[in-house]
Amino acid sequence: MKYEHEISHKSLEDYLVKPGEESPFANLLIDLAFKKAFDPDKPVSRENLINLLNDLLAPQLKRAIVNVKTRNVAKNLSGSKASRTAIFDLHCEDDDGNLIEIEVQIREMDNFLKRIAYYASELVANQAEPGDWDYDVKLTYVIALARYRIFENDERIVHRASTLDLETGEQIVDSYNYTIIELAKVPFFIGKDSLSKWLFFFRYLSRLRELPPELSDKKFKQLTESAKVSKFSKKEFEAYQKMYHERWDHNVLKRGFFKEFAMEINAEIAKNVSGNKREIAKKLKARNRPVEEIAEDTGLSIEEINAL
Repeated sequence: MKYEHEISHKSLEDYLVKPGEESPFANLLIDLAFKKAFDPDKPVSRENLINLLNDLLAPQLKRAIVNVKTRNVAKNLSGSKASRTAIFDLHCEDDDGNLIEIEVQIREMDNFLKRIAYYASELVANQAEPGDWDYDVKLTYVIALARYRIFENDERIVHRASTLDLETGEQIVDSYNYTIIELAKVPFFIGKDSLSKWLFFFRYLSRLRELPPELSDKKFKQLTESAKVSKFSKKEFEAYQKMYHERWDHNVLKRGFFKEFAMEINAEIAKNVSGNKREIAKKLKARNRPVEEIAEDTGLSIEEINAL
C-alpha cells in the first residue's frame, strides 16, 4: 500500500496540462464558474455545495448541514451584486432542523479582515424581525477563500476564528464564526483528508487535464463534471472568459501575484509583452500611482513610463 501511495504522489505532475494545452476544467475562483458548480438552486450543484460546506466547516459545525438555499438571489450573470462581494448568502439547515446563516467570499478585497467582520455583522443584523424580537441570533459563518496571502508570518493555510474570552480562550458567543483559507499557501500535494483534497482542488483544478486518483471520491468526480468548461452555454462561456481576463488585468497589478501564477502570467505576457505592459502602466499612471511602483509592477523603466 505504501508503495502505491508513493507512486501516486510521484506521478501527480503528469496530471497537469502541458504547455500549449488547455484544461477542460474552469477556474472555480471565477464567480460564474463557482456559482455554476455550487448553485444551491439546482439538485446536483446543491449537493456539491453541501459537501463543500460540511468539509470546510467540520471543526466548527455542531451538526452536519443537510440543506441550503439562497438568501439573496438578485445577481446578474456574472454573479455580482451592486454593493457586495459575496458570491453566496445562504440559509442552511442542519440535521436537527437548526438554521445557520453562511456567506461565501471568493473575491479579493481591500481591508480583507475588516470587511469579513462587517459582512458577519450583516448576517446577524439581517435576522432582526419587526416588532418584539428576542435577539435569538442564529449561528453565522463567513467563509473566505483568498487566492493571496493574508497572514504573512503564519504558514497555516486555514484560519478559524470566533468570539472568545481572552483569558480562558473559551467561546463566549457563537453568533460569529470565520473560516479564512489562504490558497496561495496550498502545496502541490494531496493529503488523505477531505480538507486537503478540497484545498488542492480549488487551487489546481484549472491546471489539470484529468483528476488524479487521490481525487477519485464520488463528490469530487461529480463536482468535476459541473466544473467542465464544455458544460457552459455559449453565453456563460463568453461571460466566463470576460471575467477571467478582467481578473487577469486586476491581479497583474497586485504584488506577489507573480509568485502564485508564474506559469500563467509568463504565458500571457509572451503573447504581447510590450503592449500589455504599456496599457497597464497607462491605467496606473492615470490613477496617479507613483512611477516607481508602476515600474515595479510592470517591469517598464521609469523613462518608458514617463514617455507614455
